[in-house]
Amino acid sequence: MNIATLIKNNLTKVPYSIGKTVNLIPYSLRPGIGSIYQDRTNEIKKFSLLNGKQKDQYIFNKMKSIVEYSEANIKFYKDYYKSQGFSSSMLNKFDDINRIPIISKSILRDYDLEVRSCPQKNRYIVNTGGTSGTPLSLYITPDSMGNEWAHMHDIWSRIGFNYSELKMVFGGRSNVTDGIEYDFVRHSYAIDMYKYPDYYEKILKVFQTKELKYFHGYPSAIYDFVNYLEKHEELLALVRKNIKGVLLGSEYPLSLFRDKIESVLKVKTISWYGHTERVILAGEKEERGRYYPFQTYGYTEAVKINDKYNLVGTSYYNITSPFIRYNTEDIIDDINYLDDSSILESFTVSDARVGDFIVDKNGNNIPLTALIFGRHHELFNYVSHLQIAQKEEGKAVVYYVFEKELDCEKLFDSSNIFVDFEYKKLDEPIRTKAGKVTLKVPYKNINIG
Repeated sequence: MNIATLIKNNLTKVPYSIGKTVNLIPYSLRPGIGSIYQDRTNEIKKFSLLNGKQKDQYIFNKMKSIVEYSEANIKFYKDYYKSQGFSSSMLNKFDDINRIPIISKSILRDYDLEVRSCPQKNRYIVNTGGTSGTPLSLYITPDSMGNEWAHMHDIWSRIGFNYSELKMVFGGRSNVTDGIEYDFVRHSYAIDMYKYPDYYEKILKVFQTKELKYFHGYPSAIYDFVNYLEKHEELLALVRKNIKGVLLGSEYPLSLFRDKIESVLKVKTISWYGHTERVILAGEKEERGRYYPFQTYGYTEAVKINDKYNLVGTSYYNITSPFIRYNTEDIIDDINYLDDSSILESFTVSDARVGDFIVDKNGNNIPLTALIFGRHHELFNYVSHLQIAQKEEGKAVVYYVFEKELDCEKLFDSSNIFVDFEYKKLDEPIRTKAGKVTLKVPYKNINIG
C-alpha cells in the first residue's frame, strides 16, 4: 500500500500529543508526498519569475506532454480526438493549444470510467457532483496530495497560515467520534457539523486546552457555527482569543456569510476556487472575490462559449483520469490577462457553488455542500442528477434521475443526521424557469408527472 494512502486511512488513530510533534516536520520531508511537494513549491516560485514567452513555453510543454500521453494510453482520448479531427502532432506552438477539442461533463459521462482512465498503482475513485448535482466519477492517486498541499499552503499563507498551526475543520465527514475528533494528517480537529450543540462541553474543553488558530471549511457551515457562538459567550471569547483567520473552501462564499464571520470573529478570511476534478486551483489575494489561478497546478483558460466566458481547465498531473481542456461550466467575468501574454491572470465568478441548507428535527442547519458532495454517496455511481427539497423541518426529499427505482437508503449516506429522508425517482431533473438545474429545489413547486 502507498504510504500516503496508509497515513490517510489512519488519520484519526494518532493522538494530538503525537500529532502536534509530527506536524512540525516540513512537508518537503514527509514520506509519500515530500518530493512532489518540494518540486511544486519550487515551480510556483520559478514560474512567478518567468516572462510572458517563458510562461507560454512552460504551459505548452505541460499541455503537449499530457495530450500525447492521453492519446497514446487512454481509449477515450484516442477515439474522441480522432472523431474531432485532432491529433497531438498538431501541437507545435503555444497558440495550437486552442486546437485541442474542449470536453465537458456530459461528454465524459457517455463513456465508462475505465475507457477514459489508465491503470495506475493505488488509484482510487472519487465523485464530483458539481453545481448542478450531476455526478461524475474519476480516479486519482495518493501522490496528488503533494501537489495539492503545495498550492493550498501558498494560498493560505496569504493570511498568515503555517502548516504546523492547528485548525478546526467543518467538512463532510459523517463519522466524527463524540462530536469532535483529531485528524493528525491535516493537523486539525474535525467537528460534527450536524449536531455540535450536543457536544458543547467537549468543544469548549478543546478550545480551553488547545491553541486552535484557524477555521477551515464550508462557508455556510462556519457561518452557522458563528451564529451559534454568539449565543455562547464563554466559547466565543475563547475563539476570538485564539483564531487568527478563516479558510473558506468548497463553496462560493456569500457576502452575507463572510461579513458575519469576519465581524464576529474579528479576523481575515480567504477563499479559493477548486473542485474534485483537480483541473483548476485559484486563490484570492488582496481583493475579495477575485481569483488568481495557479498555472503550475493546471492550465486555466477563459473560453467564450455561447457569448459567455466559461472556465476551462487541464490537469497536468492526473495521468490515471486526465481532464484536458475540461469545461467546468462555471461562468466568469471581469477577466484579466498577464501584461505580456494571453495567459489568464485573474477572474471573478458570476455563477458558482453557493451554500444552501436543510433544517433537521432540532432546528440545526445542515449545509448541502457537506451533505451531498462532502460524503461521496454511492448513489452518485448510478444517477444522472440528484436534487433535494425541504418538505418540512426535519423532513427532506431526495430526487434522483435514473431509469428505475433504486434502494436509496443503502446508497445515500444519511448517517448521523436528524432528518427523515424520502427518495423519489424522476425521469428528468427539476428545472427553474430559466432552465437551470439547481441542487436545492422548493418543495411546494415540485410537480412529479
